[in-house]
Amino acid sequence: MKGIVILHFQPIELYPPIQNLLHELEKANLNRQILVLTTATYVSVSTFGIKSRKIKILRLGMSGHKLMPLRRYWNYLYFNTASLLLLILYWPNHILYFETLSSFPAYLLKRFFKSSTKIFIHYHEYVSNDEYQNGMTLTRYFHRLENYLYQKSEWISHTNKYRMELFRQDNCQKILSPTFIFPNYPPKKWYRTPKMILNWPLKIVYIGSLSLTTMYSKEFTDWVISQNGNAQFDLYSYNCDDDARRYFKALNSKFVNLLDGLDYNQLPAVLNTYDVGVILYKGHIPNYIFNAPNKLFEYLACGLDVWFPNVIIGSLEYCTKETYPEVLSLDFNSMDSWFLKKPLDRSNVKYLPTNYYSENVARELIEKLNL
Repeated sequence: MKGIVILHFQPIELYPPIQNLLHELEKANLNRQILVLTTATYVSVSTFGIKSRKIKILRLGMSGHKLMPLRRYWNYLYFNTASLLLLILYWPNHILYFETLSSFPAYLLKRFFKSSTKIFIHYHEYVSNDEYQNGMTLTRYFHRLENYLYQKSEWISHTNKYRMELFRQDNCQKILSPTFIFPNYPPKKWYRTPKMILNWPLKIVYIGSLSLTTMYSKEFTDWVISQNGNAQFDLYSYNCDDDARRYFKALNSKFVNLLDGLDYNQLPAVLNTYDVGVILYKGHIPNYIFNAPNKLFEYLACGLDVWFPNVIIGSLEYCTKETYPEVLSLDFNSMDSWFLKKPLDRSNVKYLPTNYYSENVARELIEKLNL
């Protein structure tokens, strides 16, 4: 089979960008078969599926930080061994892998079995050299090997220009393959018309992982409660650390609700019932400082205003002025001084539709994969 293999060690159910790319590949009517190698997740979410007969998804083991260490090690071994055997069996012309943890089978095939295979690399996240050095031994080892691929690939991409510049600085001693920016945008079908007037109580939503140490979860929740009913805050999370869960359980506030996470395809209908989407990252590592997260564009697509901490440098360029949906950068360390004074009337500002959609950014990658 002279097709395409996609390696994505982390479960694709938890990574919307790969789901959106697969849907775009499905629509592209490619002249080659696509095999996706990933893992299953212990999180209770609907299994992602695709209708096209040209795209086959295989889940090789399971991944997740809540698995027992021995089982995690077994899954690393199983995924990489099975993936290499399948690569040799399928003998692909193209391999696209996501993140360092998916790189090992691609490295082995390219270096020792089929040097003509074209390698494409995308990083959902930015990992600094220090983080590689001080992180998991397996990731550090894979990263040392994948450096070989940095000079022999067709494509290396990050989600924004800031992360790509950091990546280039980290690898300034190497001659890199062509680099690209491949943002994490939702599909156009997510579009919802924004509300003209936002009344009290202002309905605020957060979607995603939750932590008290790396996010402004407590600071923002305390501010919501201090508004005495002028704001309502709902949080939907599959991945809430123990401290955060205890904190929200002990709140006993009618203004704040911690709810179960939602499947990706459920988000547009739910988000559209809110007024504001909030981002909570504290920017504790470069990955989060130089970040324009999925949530920013998902909130906007669904017609919500967006509030994010001013420490997230990667999102500052999306702040708006005299247009809506509004994107605001706020000091989440000084929320006590910020009050909701009146309902928000948008009659004096201009509606500016978002154009941040996955269809607009996937075309270039798909064209290169189809060569």
